[in-house]
Amino acid sequence: MIVPHPFDIVAILLGIFLALRRTDIRAEDPQRHPRVKLADFERWRRDLLAAYSIGTRACFAKVLVDFAFLAYLHRNTMDLALSRGIGVSLDIAWIAALVWCFLARRRARRYGDAIGIE
Repeated sequence: MIVPHPFDIVAILLGIFLALRRTDIRAEDPQRHPRVKLADFERWRRDLLAAYSIGTRACFAKVLVDFAFLAYLHRNTMDLALSRGIGVSLDIAWIAALVWCFLARRRARRYGDAIGIE
């Protein structure tokens, strides 16, 4: 029986949250911000969508790769240290992608504040 990694539950919930935020940003209407130029608004929206896309993809890819790796380990033998090293590397890569997501999100939010989007 393949049991999910505890971080997979967190990744699924965080991925859903980021996907919902992405949907909110996509639905944002430029008419709500009449003082903001359309080009500036589109840049803000594009940057935020890109940031949330990175996070969403990283979360769902983590879950898929973890299950694929677990399935591989059930069929093949691998040294324990190597399998743990690969598992930890996958978790570190996921965390790095999330840090990148949140830094890009913060940069886009600051740009939005600077141009008058609240």
